[in-house]
Amino acid sequence: MAEISRDDIGKRVTIRLRDIDGYRDIVGYLKSTTSLVNRHGEHIEFNPEDIYIWREIKEVARTATSGAPLSSRIYEIERAASNAWLAKEVSDIDGWKFRADIGITRRANSALVLNTENHVQEVIEWYSKRKLKPAVYLIPILHSDLDIKFAEVGFVHLLDLDVMVKDNQSHKPDFKYEVSESPSAEWLSVHGDEEIKELLQRSPARYLSIHVEGKLVAISRVSIAEEWSTIFKLWVAPEFRGSGFGRKILEASEFESGASKISLQVSTDNEVAKNLYLTSGYKVHHTGRFRELPLKTN
Repeated sequence: MAEISRDDIGKRVTIRLRDIDGYRDIVGYLKSTTSLVNRHGEHIEFNPEDIYIWREIKEVARTATSGAPLSSRIYEIERAASNAWLAKEVSDIDGWKFRADIGITRRANSALVLNTENHVQEVIEWYSKRKLKPAVYLIPILHSDLDIKFAEVGFVHLLDLDVMVKDNQSHKPDFKYEVSESPSAEWLSVHGDEEIKELLQRSPARYLSIHVEGKLVAISRVSIAEEWSTIFKLWVAPEFRGSGFGRKILEASEFESGASKISLQVSTDNEVAKNLYLTSGYKVHHTGRFRELPLKTN
């Protein structure tokens, strides 16, 4: 087989390397002719002279719910959501993303678990150093042992979120809505998000609004990262709920997203919102969990 060349950079490959004990295999995307990145985000260097055999892994046509192992899809969706809600400080620690902002919003102030390594103590130290409550976001079906370890050292269970996905087959809506590249003061006031305006604008996004006779009745935020668009902040004014505006703002968000796959998160016990998404074609892909270590009091 031909040697790896610069033309192969970017391909997903499996490489069998000669080793002291025989052979070892590495899999990932080639970043150079001597390195690749595996599914955990780890950079692996190799000596081309040690290659016994290698081949390109042809990608299967992928949808929001198929085409790759479940764990790979979960990590891909979670990385995309994190990049669409980009914290001021992000540190990559052995594949985990440690995120910190101004202490507002769980997503921007928690460690995103992206492998099964144990970094419980690092989470405690990293956030304590920044005078933030140590917090973590993990996936119970992938990280059951870590979930137990965090609980054992005092991390309380805050919230479970269902991550729902859908293939984007949207069409231009037949109703009026507004869309902009930055949030207006009115849009921010709905959730009291004035303090996180800088966070919101750190990643490219579109901000949608629907008005009725000048009154704001629905909003959402759509951000694209990698192959995914992620819908955040979907809201309908209480007096207009049950009148179809939730479905309308969702439909407009899908059209404005531009990506082929869509994800969103909803509290596992929010049956009303989940029913809207389920009847709009979304499926529950996996469940995420936030845990937090309460600050000690004297």
